[in-house]
Amino acid sequence: MRNFVCWNSADVRQVINPYAEHIPDSLFRAVHTDWNLKVSPPIGKSFQEITAASYSDMEPLNFLEDFLREDRPHALAVVLGTTGSGKSHLIHWMRLNLRQDPRRVVLVVRKSGTNLRAIVEMLINELPIDEQQGFRDTLNRAGEATVTRDGQKQQLLNDLAHAIREEVVPHGTSELEGELVKQLPNLFQDPYMREAHFLRDGTIVAEIVDHIFATSNAGNRPDKRRIFDEEDLPLGGNDFVHASTNARNAIKVLQLEPSVTQPLAIQIINRNLDKATARTLSFSGDRVEELMGRLRISFKRQGKELILLIEEFARLQGIDRALLQAITHQGDGEFCKMRSAIAVTTGFFESVAETAYMRTTHIVDMDRSAGRASGGEVTRATLSDFTSRYLNAVRLGRSGIDQWNDNADPGERPPSKCATCLHQVKCHSTFGESDGYGLYPFTATALWNAAIRVDSGMPSRLNPRILQNDLLAEVLDVYEPSIRTGTFPPYRFLEKLGGPKALNLAARGRLQALKPDVADRLIAFLELYDGTGLLHNLPVDLREAFDVPEIQDVDTTTPVVDPIIPPPEPPNPNPSNPQDLAIEQWINGGGLDQNVANSLRPLIFSAVADAIDWDILGLERSAFVGKTGKAFQTNSISFDRQTTAIPGYLAVKLRIPGEDGDAVTTGAALQGLLRASRNQFRWDFEDGDRLLSAFLDCVGVWSRSVEDQLRTISAPSDNWNHSIAALQLLCVAAALSGKIKPEATIADIVDAAFQPLPPEGPSTTQEIRSLYDRLLKRRDKLVDLARAQISSMKGGRVGAMLDPHKFMAGIRALRHWQLALIAPEDEKGDYAMLAKLYGEVQRDLEKAVEAECEARLTWLREMEEAFGPDATRATIIASLTDLRELAKNAGVAGGGNINVLGDAIEQLKSVNFDDALNAVRGFAKQDKPLAALPQLGRGRRNAVEAGSALKKAAIAFLDNVDQNLTTYATEVGSTQSVLRDSIKKIDVSLNQICSNLSAMSLTVADASHVD
Repeated sequence: MRNFVCWNSADVRQVINPYAEHIPDSLFRAVHTDWNLKVSPPIGKSFQEITAASYSDMEPLNFLEDFLREDRPHALAVVLGTTGSGKSHLIHWMRLNLRQDPRRVVLVVRKSGTNLRAIVEMLINELPIDEQQGFRDTLNRAGEATVTRDGQKQQLLNDLAHAIREEVVPHGTSELEGELVKQLPNLFQDPYMREAHFLRDGTIVAEIVDHIFATSNAGNRPDKRRIFDEEDLPLGGNDFVHASTNARNAIKVLQLEPSVTQPLAIQIINRNLDKATARTLSFSGDRVEELMGRLRISFKRQGKELILLIEEFARLQGIDRALLQAITHQGDGEFCKMRSAIAVTTGFFESVAETAYMRTTHIVDMDRSAGRASGGEVTRATLSDFTSRYLNAVRLGRSGIDQWNDNADPGERPPSKCATCLHQVKCHSTFGESDGYGLYPFTATALWNAAIRVDSGMPSRLNPRILQNDLLAEVLDVYEPSIRTGTFPPYRFLEKLGGPKALNLAARGRLQALKPDVADRLIAFLELYDGTGLLHNLPVDLREAFDVPEIQDVDTTTPVVDPIIPPPEPPNPNPSNPQDLAIEQWINGGGLDQNVANSLRPLIFSAVADAIDWDILGLERSAFVGKTGKAFQTNSISFDRQTTAIPGYLAVKLRIPGEDGDAVTTGAALQGLLRASRNQFRWDFEDGDRLLSAFLDCVGVWSRSVEDQLRTISAPSDNWNHSIAALQLLCVAAALSGKIKPEATIADIVDAAFQPLPPEGPSTTQEIRSLYDRLLKRRDKLVDLARAQISSMKGGRVGAMLDPHKFMAGIRALRHWQLALIAPEDEKGDYAMLAKLYGEVQRDLEKAVEAECEARLTWLREMEEAFGPDATRATIIASLTDLRELAKNAGVAGGGNINVLGDAIEQLKSVNFDDALNAVRGFAKQDKPLAALPQLGRGRRNAVEAGSALKKAAIAFLDNVDQNLTTYATEVGSTQSVLRDSIKKIDVSLNQICSNLSAMSLTVADASHVD
């Protein structure tokens, strides 16, 4: 039976459908396996009080019989389990095995193919016609607001905001929680937040709306309640910038102490979600309870009982708690008897109210039931029994199953397709069988080895959905061509199952040497169909079935259908070295010990960095290799199946072995590297030559990977060049600092770009000073980034010379100080800093220059109005010094302002006031503000401040003189006879002052109005 296929691959996905409610009844009967169920009554007052000892074994039929006991006033069976454990399967089985009885009405809520609104409509339809309309009116009350999907999402956001706002927090609630209840509605009602976050497809809001209104399918059917988590909250950035004031306030509260406020916000949102969902549905929990009550009264009048089967209780989110309350009400003189079976997640059931829990009659734990032997774990026998039904069903095909089902009696097993096969005897003796159903293309051993790889819960529990999806359907459908062509099992299948685990590096290395062409397939074959870790030949019939070649010079096993022996521990070539063992276990499919990984990273990092030819690459090593902000760091290195991922902000990522690496060679290389590091990096230990060869091969692969990534991230595009961007920013900084003259050449500009910057720029406005401070702070990084690619290279280090061919065009484009490059948004490390800074300067520079120009022009006008259009520092100082002396001599300089004026004159003497004036006059002639950038640097801020201070001091001084004159004139009038001579003297002095400074006094008076 070489390369034999006894099924039609087109039938595989129709038969092996892990979604129980999609399986036709005929197929369900063909694949169903009875397992004892673990059933417990309610213990104590909550689910948490149930222990393993509380459960007892019940055969499925006995469970159903107990569920239907006439003496029960009601029954509520809760079927618990993880996703895929068989909860829906058991509900399906109950429906098929309920005997027809005219006294029963059976309603089934399917897990998919429906929605919340349709479920409520189904319940309404069961009422007498004359009682339906009121409930339909309630359900349709939402009107046109929920006709479209967008309207449905808008309505849900409105309802959620209102539900939170209406919440009455209990006494003693923290102030923070109260503030969140007050602020959170503003997030959901903010127009920007809605458009940017909540109304998009793929959000939690879209999921809940689809849950209410859209028909679900196998791809989106729920297996847990839909709730908000912290990722669904908008928390700043552009959200804050564009949000309304109220929404900003909400974000501020959320960011007060994120580790506390954000989880608390999620609690508040989710505890109001059911109310909001019911409102959007337009059918409240109270209305649900009323509907169920009316329904049960109606059936009571008809002498019927109601059986409600719910394949996934999460399907009812929004009305689930109200419905649970309704179905726990016992039958009496008014209400019909009710029996309910619901499939529900453990997490939800743990949260139900005490009254609902206490009225539960059966708690079925499918995680403890599926695939287990009586009272124990999953065994090879129970696994084979479960699998053989599916294998036989695939061989029969859908048409064969339907033909059998049409004439089958209740409880009858489907026929074995193997009974008509010519290869039955040999196949069953080689591969095994269960109840006459063959296990081919598995053996019990292969099935077990593969199952414990795909289902991490094995052997404590079996998840049928995982086994169906990830093992049976894979082999019978995806790898059917491999079986047919004699290439099964391929190594890629073993990789999907986690890679080699039993064969150690030495054994796999020997196979590579003995059978290099088929070594990978032999490894996969031995791992799955043997799993002992021994290098030997399996039975000849088994090998011939898959066309697996014999391994020379090794033992041949005795033909055994199902060797039930525990696999021994893989041989350890160096048991005294835990690092070697850790690498062995990692290569075999486990995770790499964190301590070993930490030891390897710096060694690999140095080896790779040294192996790269930086001169040929044209990059400066220190700009790309190092710690914070560098593209390639020690943390850039990760190992397959390691729990710690490479940080997303790192530009270069090296995963070992990675897709291109050979696991066996990598394991040998890493073992050798650690041994060499303990031996002063000498490789003169046992097997050192082989391990060094493996290490050199791996370093070549790793360094090429890093080089390729560095080329990608450093390569210029049509709109972006890292070095040119950095150089342009340095040039802008140099211009702002005053180091570039208006008539500077390209050489002058580049030379100035690399000169040190003063700690403060000469500009006066906050806008341009802020820009300068940002550039100054990043100056050293910008220099490194610029020189990394435009300098001459030697040994991976920048030379003293710059290559003009690499930057001339970029500087020519800057002659008008227009930053024209387009910074990308997905850069990492130092490049992310560069892109962000470039974008900020590009955005803010022109406005900042305009603000500075306007401030300087205003200052120039003030100076010319105060001191005249042709005034210079020398003339102003001379005139004001004379004025000060004249007023002092005339006795009208009292009041203290004379000293302030003196200080201001001294300050003006120490600054380049004339340069500042000429700089402003120069850029006043420019058509475009940016063209004035070099002149702005020449205008000294201290000169501007000194001129403004002098003007202010002069005004104050003259005001004081004027006040003294007025006062003195009054006093003179009262003592005219005594002081007439003195007045004449003062008059002479004042006339002299006025004649010398008449123009100044007039313009100062005008300027005082400006101030």
